[in-house]
Amino acid sequence: MTTNRFCEQCGSELSASARFCPNCGFALAGIAPATASPTGPGAPAVRERGLARIASWLVPTIAVVAALAFAIVSARDVPPETGQSIDGMGGTASDISALSADERVDRLFNRVMAAASAGKMDTVAFFAPMAVSSFEALAPLTPHRRYDLGLLHLVSGSPALARAEADTILAAAPNHLLGLALAMRSAAAAGDDGARRRFAARFLQQLSAERARQLPEYTDHATDIDDARLEAEGRTKGAASAPARP
Repeated sequence: MTTNRFCEQCGSELSASARFCPNCGFALAGIAPATASPTGPGAPAVRERGLARIASWLVPTIAVVAALAFAIVSARDVPPETGQSIDGMGGTASDISALSADERVDRLFNRVMAAASAGKMDTVAFFAPMAVSSFEALAPLTPHRRYDLGLLHLVSGSPALARAEADTILAAAPNHLLGLALAMRSAAAAGDDGARRRFAARFLQQLSAERARQLPEYTDHATDIDDARLEAEGRTKGAASAPARP
């Protein structure tokens, strides 16, 4: 009997050499082969679990993710990409082989955030793993790049990984605004309102003094920081709950 492989996230059939699921973008390293037919009783159960897992983070966080992504796309003047459609998903394939490591990161980051701002989560799922992998060429990461990597994890449904990037920033600089903003948003995406409130309070407490330092990453992410302030104060539609109290 032929042994087939199926994605444990969405149930799609995989090729023998696949590293990412072509349907949902799930990283396949170490995935165990499955013997059930894609039309048999095993595949629907796997697919149902995958969809439930996606829905568990997507429903409560889609508003803040879309608002954040839209703000980033607007602030950075992300241009539309041209190229061939991938699997009918609306994504585009661009030749990035001639780009520098920084340019590849920026191109893929912008592609994911533009898709997230438009609510095209299938395109986000396709491009996010490639975007995350592109950051490996930039190690060690600056706070600017680590924040961007955290945003990729956040919009692709991995708040725990986004929180890990925030914690790394804050371990080196406990009052860093990008680390606090990312930690606040990661906590909101994970449904941890207590942590969200604590990080929101710290962010507001440190905002003036930190901005006075005029760090380059604060200038680069000025719009993000302004939006984080509104979120921390509970003055945006994407705010997870009541305003934090210092």
